[in-house]
Amino acid sequence: MLALLVLGLCLAAPDGGSPQPPSPRLRVLVRNTGDGFLPPQANPEAHELELLEEFAERHRLTLERVVVERFDELVPALLEGRGDVIAAGLTVTTERQKRVAFTRPTVVVDELLVTRASDGGLPRGPEALAGATVDVPAGSAFVDSLEALKARGVALTVAPVEGAFPPDQLAFDVARGARRYTVVDSRRFSAITQYLPGLAAPFAIAEDRPLAFALRPADAALRSRLDAFLMERAFLDEAGPSLGDLDAVKRRGTLRLLTRNNAVTFYLHRGERRGFDYELAKLLAKSLGVRLEVVVAPSYDALVPMLNEGRGDLIAASLTVTPERERDVAFSTPYLFVEEVLVERAGPDAGAPLSSLEQLRGRRVAVRPSSSYAATLAPLAARHGFTVEPADEDGEVEDLIADVGTGALDLTVADSHFLAAELLTRADVRAGPALSAKRPIAFAVRHGAPKLLAAVDAFVKRTYRGLEYNVIKQRAFGNRRATLVAHTQDSAKTGSLSPYDGIIKKYSQQYGFDWRLMSAQAWRESQFDAKAISFAGARGLFQVMPATGRDLGFTRLFDADTGAHAGIKYMHWLLRRFEPALPLAERVRFSLAAYNAGFGRVEDARRLAVLLRLNPDVWEGNVERAMGLLARSRYARLVKGGFCRCQEPVDYVNVIENKYESFAQLVPE
Repeated sequence: MLALLVLGLCLAAPDGGSPQPPSPRLRVLVRNTGDGFLPPQANPEAHELELLEEFAERHRLTLERVVVERFDELVPALLEGRGDVIAAGLTVTTERQKRVAFTRPTVVVDELLVTRASDGGLPRGPEALAGATVDVPAGSAFVDSLEALKARGVALTVAPVEGAFPPDQLAFDVARGARRYTVVDSRRFSAITQYLPGLAAPFAIAEDRPLAFALRPADAALRSRLDAFLMERAFLDEAGPSLGDLDAVKRRGTLRLLTRNNAVTFYLHRGERRGFDYELAKLLAKSLGVRLEVVVAPSYDALVPMLNEGRGDLIAASLTVTPERERDVAFSTPYLFVEEVLVERAGPDAGAPLSSLEQLRGRRVAVRPSSSYAATLAPLAARHGFTVEPADEDGEVEDLIADVGTGALDLTVADSHFLAAELLTRADVRAGPALSAKRPIAFAVRHGAPKLLAAVDAFVKRTYRGLEYNVIKQRAFGNRRATLVAHTQDSAKTGSLSPYDGIIKKYSQQYGFDWRLMSAQAWRESQFDAKAISFAGARGLFQVMPATGRDLGFTRLFDADTGAHAGIKYMHWLLRRFEPALPLAERVRFSLAAYNAGFGRVEDARRLAVLLRLNPDVWEGNVERAMGLLARSRYARLVKGGFCRCQEPVDYVNVIENKYESFAQLVPE
């Protein structure tokens, strides 16, 4: 039986010689849960890792993630010396304190009983749980809290659930009626209810439970430094809304970004946070010497009120500067100029493209009433005889573009950069006539924050059209398409698929894959180019992300042997994440999709399949279909990872399957 791929790996030192001695390491034990919450502060593990990143930078330490599979492996891995500190939202309990040392709390939470609101007759206190079964993760502090209730005379059944599964899995099971009760900490519950609104938490089974970093008892010096750091953060962090200026941002150590979840502003890709506006804001925060904290607004309408209520410091959401908005917020120097363009259906049956606004007579154009597009269209509609239809305020531009592509809507309007991002992956729409001259897009701050506004202006003037700006812009709007050409016409004669057959065969055999399938994947990823690098920074034959490579123990991803080993090992790790009871072919398809988009996105698609009454265990026509729907906001808001342009992984799986069949015919095993 093959060994587990990722179990307490201590990462290799970076490649390459340097006259400077390497920085001391801080090895952080984490669970690899694929927990793809959009805002990292939405779960304790990500919050703790962010704190340690700040701590490591301050103390000139090189932070290394050491990944384990299961929650109950964390403490043994620490005590065996495979890491220095656990960052996993670990609750401080009496039993754990006998084995490890805890720092000051990183956060204090309540442990909430969770059930479905629609079940009726919600229990109002522990006594109402008599005769009930409560499912909780095995080894969690929730087991101890429930056992304490039993010791006080509550006749409930505690059902510890074994296995490695996402932290919100039991809550999802409760939401769909597969379980009656579970327990979730209050911080995570507030995040879960954003995409599982049918849950209720009638009471707390335990209150004021501290979560903290865990260290070996002998590491007193590290614990002392972490305690001092956490005390400082406790004093500087401001709870609740804050209407302060730049000095408050620097004192707090975080810049709170208000944004939206879509293909241009902010989204998850292969577990990493991306987006043109988000990445610029991240550069801004770095220039200010603070961390970036993301707050995803529930609608575009909510952005400005949330800013002025003090729930954020800055809006970066491709916000067009308009006179109406300037009354409510202060705009920075623009960081992008775009046109508002009509979007029409494309394709062989779409008719001739629009060439002028005069051709709009009798047509229907759908836009959000609060958008700048609505103000642009109003006088044009009266002049040219077309109708402006109100679109859903909670929707995204991508939804309207997709509806135009399917024919559900006649026309819509988009900023030219939004449409450029969509045209990277779709051919069913095209740009029509422009409705406006170039318009500025800018950051927005409160009118009462002149120092922050001046700092943002200075940042934009330094950065605009510079190297970092252009890299981010190219990643967001540049051409990602590649012409996939594999020189395999002589394969039947030579028995060779690429110059790397030997390497791919070696690691395919080691991890139990057909080497022709792995060759098909390498062809799809890099066209057998060991030096390839993607728009997102993935590298080598199998286009492995550097962070993923480090977690697996690899850094020289441009080396063909290392790159192939990393990619095939990662595929094997993904394959093991899916239930062994699934048919092997389905697990392989899920693993390929996860390789392209991230494990959490496949998890999201399988959960959405359940909600849509599709089969979450079958790819074709089921999870495949659900995955494509994650590009629509009405479905994206039902999953924790939010928006995903997930037609790409759907196509990825299909292309590799077809190429594998071709390779299998060309070259016998």
